[in-house]
Amino acid sequence: MIKVLHVITGLDADGAETVLYTVASRMDSSRFETEVISLIDPGPMKARLEAAGIRVRSLGMKRGSANPMHLFRLASWIKKSRANLVHTWMYHADLLGGLAARLAGKPVVWGIHHSNLDPAQNKRLTIWTARICEVLSPWVPKRIVCCSEASRIAHIQFGYDDDKMEVIPNGFDLRVFRPDGEARASLREELGLPETRRWSAWLAASIYKRVIAIL
Repeated sequence: MIKVLHVITGLDADGAETVLYTVASRMDSSRFETEVISLIDPGPMKARLEAAGIRVRSLGMKRGSANPMHLFRLASWIKKSRANLVHTWMYHADLLGGLAARLAGKPVVWGIHHSNLDPAQNKRLTIWTARICEVLSPWVPKRIVCCSEASRIAHIQFGYDDDKMEVIPNGFDLRVFRPDGEARASLREELGLPETRRWSAWLAASIYKRVIAIL
């Protein structure tokens, strides 16, 4: 039995948290044991994970806190968990979880779910955390998993260790997210939209009328 311990910043119903739930809840329970640690108080994804039989614990950190005792407490939890692998999710968990895993003597894989490192479009703390991770990337993680090629390129340009980067795209259940002709027709009727070809012809005619009026 292989035990995988996931460390994530929080468990709100957002993108990376939903991917974590999908991965953790669908791992082969005959081969893998899964546990999740949230750095801050967990959000609604905790209930979904626990309903799937996955243990969830919270380190109880406050957003923006930098108490070093949290690092040693997390390292103690990781060591006592007897995990074979620690998988961290997003910058703050990559940093704290990565250092704690190394203190506990466990291999760690960083997870990156971000592709925009423009300082003008991110919080200062986020950029500084990513910068520290960039400096530590050659030594702390065994691998660094990005959710897209754009994310990989952005982080290589930021300074992350190129040799450790790997892309594993987010997956989607095609039994849920699939074309549905009946639903399409029903929604278009509800919104009063004509069929696609008629809609395109109407749009083209409207554009031509405006062009002719300008001329």
